[in-house]
Amino acid sequence: MNIFSKIFYKKQSTILVIFLLMSKISFSQITAPYAVNIAGNQVTRGNYAIEWSVGESAAINIMNNSNQYIFTNGLLQYNVENQTETNLVASFLNNEIRIYPNPVKNELYINILHANKGNDQIALLDEKGTKLKEKTVVYNGLGALEIWNLAGLKYGLYFVSIRHTHPVTGKLIKKGAYKILKIN
Repeated sequence: MNIFSKIFYKKQSTILVIFLLMSKISFSQITAPYAVNIAGNQVTRGNYAIEWSVGESAAINIMNNSNQYIFTNGLLQYNVENQTETNLVASFLNNEIRIYPNPVKNELYINILHANKGNDQIALLDEKGTKLKEKTVVYNGLGALEIWNLAGLKYGLYFVSIRHTHPVTGKLIKKGAYKILKIN
């Protein structure tokens, strides 16, 4: 290797090192979501608030603790990285509540298998949300089986709602809703 080749390789490696160092401290693009919207509006009627925008992807950071539904579509998504969670009530796991048979003809078995002591409020609702039957079970955490007679109900869709509350404070700990079909 001659002297010119050594100098060329030395300069080339120096340039590469400088380029790598510059890439570590340079900023080429901001990664936070921003909006380039061309149109949009917001309408509030009673308990409903609808907000929309048309354009490139957007991050809408307006959130509050009210009971409003937030609808998003496509690339227009809310940025919720640093927002507080308002619904901290857990749902039952798949193996903690078993409701069978489904579809049901006469007797519905509600098997409660979670390990938390407290009160389980069980309700049967029709498809309109009207409460047809309700029972509170004082639960010791070792399993419980409720057998409900549904023979008098007409054919259709029903829901079983279960809400587990703390035995002393009454605070809601877990909840679940299960769809059942009544056949004749």
